[in-house]
Amino acid sequence: MENSNGYALWQKLLDTASIAVFGVFIMLLLWSAVESYAAAAATVESVGLRITVLALLAWVSADFVSGLVHFLADNFGSPQTPVFGKVFIHAFREHHVDAKAITRHSFIETNGANCLVSLPPLFYIFATTTATDDYWLRTYTALFLLGIFLTNQIHKWSHMDAPPRFVSALQDIHLILPRAHHAVHHTAPHDKYYCITCGWLNWPLQKLQFFQFLKKLLS
Repeated sequence: MENSNGYALWQKLLDTASIAVFGVFIMLLLWSAVESYAAAAATVESVGLRITVLALLAWVSADFVSGLVHFLADNFGSPQTPVFGKVFIHAFREHHVDAKAITRHSFIETNGANCLVSLPPLFYIFATTTATDDYWLRTYTALFLLGIFLTNQIHKWSHMDAPPRFVSALQDIHLILPRAHHAVHHTAPHDKYYCITCGWLNWPLQKLQFFQFLKKLLS
């Protein structure tokens, strides 16, 4: 069973479960880190500075990964690829045909796939680290995965004619992906400015011809 835009019931159920599980585990990860800061008796200033640096690194990392995934989905495979095609590739290919399609997607449809792909690294961190010894790694991972979680929502906002006022304010200061900045990607042949979390890496990666080189390498 599918709705009018081809969003199958099984996919909706998978996306809903992924968001729920992701939400629970990301909160547990953050809580374990907070408890560890308290146990370490670190000063507020030192913790604040380190979290600020980790948040910046995580945000830039999420921007790079968003660009890499976007590049791969645009250039390799097809919407008919089993499982991956429907869950990950279809939305990107549809997006070039109808750039406003993403604005008609529900919260679950917009964000489910990113939660699903975030679960393996999230589970891995829980299984291989401890809150006592690895709370900085856990903090970075949580912030990075939150950046990945927000990416498709930010992408959706960049295509809205009238996004919420607070979103427009964040776009104006380029903390998240601005609409005019992302419009560069939607200029044919759609082969540049792939990063869609904040877009900070688009200019340097374009100057380096990073994705053009990667396409030649993988092809």
